[in-house]
Amino acid sequence: MSDNKSYYAEGGKESQPVDSDTLYNIETEETDNLYSLPEDSGESESEDGVDPDDHGAFENEGSLESEEEEEEDEADEEENDEGTETRSGKFSLLFKIMSTPVEGWKELKRRRYPAEEVASGLFYPTVAMASLSEFAGMIYTTIGVGECLMNALVAFISFFFGYFTVLLLCGGILPKASKGIMKTSIGKEFIMVNMSTLALFFTAINLFPMIYYVLVFLPIWTIYLIYKGVRILRIPESVETRTKILLTFLIVGAPVLWSWLMELFFEITQ
Repeated sequence: MSDNKSYYAEGGKESQPVDSDTLYNIETEETDNLYSLPEDSGESESEDGVDPDDHGAFENEGSLESEEEEEEDEADEEENDEGTETRSGKFSLLFKIMSTPVEGWKELKRRRYPAEEVASGLFYPTVAMASLSEFAGMIYTTIGVGECLMNALVAFISFFFGYFTVLLLCGGILPKASKGIMKTSIGKEFIMVNMSTLALFFTAINLFPMIYYVLVFLPIWTIYLIYKGVRILRIPESVETRTKILLTFLIVGAPVLWSWLMELFFEITQ
């Protein structure tokens, strides 16, 4: 047997001789192939190791994120608009009711505000204005801070408790066909809006006492608003006139009654 050749017997046949250098070269090529990478592997990827085909997916994700951010911005703008409308929209509606009662009352009914929203956005602020206007007496008269505080408290109680007094008495003295309507949201708003006009007139009288004898007749306009606004309550015609008269006495009279009672109480306690 030659030193450069090897023979293998397999099934009675001789295998072809294989040179030892050839065997070494084959093993070397296989080893090189294991530790080498394809030449075009660097071409299909970007410098930061991202497949160019994946850029479209990242772009889509970026567009989705931008759309979500835009939706969030729009939602924030809507919330800001709602907050602005809450602060100023109720007062603009009040002035619309005072200037054009028929259209204003219809607009109030169309908006379908919750009673609590009208109270916080309109009634309570006007009552607070009426109370603070009592401090104008320090400008026009010689009364002190203590008496102004007492007058402010009387004004606040007169309108605040006056509203609940009207609600309570409506369930007792109004006709049966209309008393249930005043317990609804639109019924409560009707009372609050009319009492808010009284609070505004009260504020004007305190701020401009030099024209007191002109401003003192402003509550007549509230009576007119009551007569025009009863229609939105859809009270039966058979009791509509009676309901108008009773609501007028209750809405205008309740704050006057509480003011008289509080002044009497402070006179007694002093």
